[in-house]
Amino acid sequence: MDPARFRVGLQAFEARGEFSADDFLVLRAMLGSALRPSAAANQILDGLIGVFFERHVLDDTRRSELLAMSDDELGRAVRHRFRQVLADEQDDRPAWHALSAHVRDALASLVSRPSSGGFPASIRTQGRFAPVSVEQAVAALWLERGSKPTCAEATGELLRRYVTAIAEREVTSGSREFPEVMRAQLDAQRLARGVLELLNADEKDLLRHVLEGEGTIEQWGLDRNVSRATAYRLLARLKSLCKVEWRERSAGTRLEILEALRVKLQTD
Repeated sequence: MDPARFRVGLQAFEARGEFSADDFLVLRAMLGSALRPSAAANQILDGLIGVFFERHVLDDTRRSELLAMSDDELGRAVRHRFRQVLADEQDDRPAWHALSAHVRDALASLVSRPSSGGFPASIRTQGRFAPVSVEQAVAALWLERGSKPTCAEATGELLRRYVTAIAEREVTSGSREFPEVMRAQLDAQRLARGVLELLNADEKDLLRHVLEGEGTIEQWGLDRNVSRATAYRLLARLKSLCKVEWRERSAGTRLEILEALRVKLQTD
């Protein structure tokens, strides 16, 4: 572990709101001993690091506390606080991260102050957050406030209004936004879960075959007694679904999604 190197990342985040991919790898190396090494464990670890970052780095007061420590104190504090995250992880965190991804998209699409609109009755459909409804709710919140909210402000407010089971969650108070390097990884995992929820057993098996590079589509069909036409029809559905789910995502995020899909298919 390298507390001194992590301090450099913290200082950059404090000064400019920047937290690089290298900074994230340093933090992951500091905390990685908490889980047994594996591809699946790395994805779990990334999510938990996101929770740790949200609680102890985004929060201005807690970040200042860390920066005021010596390197040895910083290393011990990071490990101790991460153990607290592992011990008291709450069910609201997945909801926070899932909703915040939709809120970010909504804020990006709202280039100017809305002229009209009200809060929808719900921001969920079939047990999942509905992007259109979230955007409507974010627009209504902007109108109500009179100024454009940050992602954290809008996510916290929509959780309070619509997800009553987690109304009492602690919302950190910070002047910095969640780092893009972490956001892309968590977003990729969210999208991968969403894709898999829409696939049947044959489609999952075909996707696993393609991602693992186990042979041609024709070979997959022969091995499973499926006609060539059916195999390509399933492949076309997979491509169509991914095109919809990945629209406007960066190339880097798309690669993260593919890796997340591959890992989740291995562990299903």
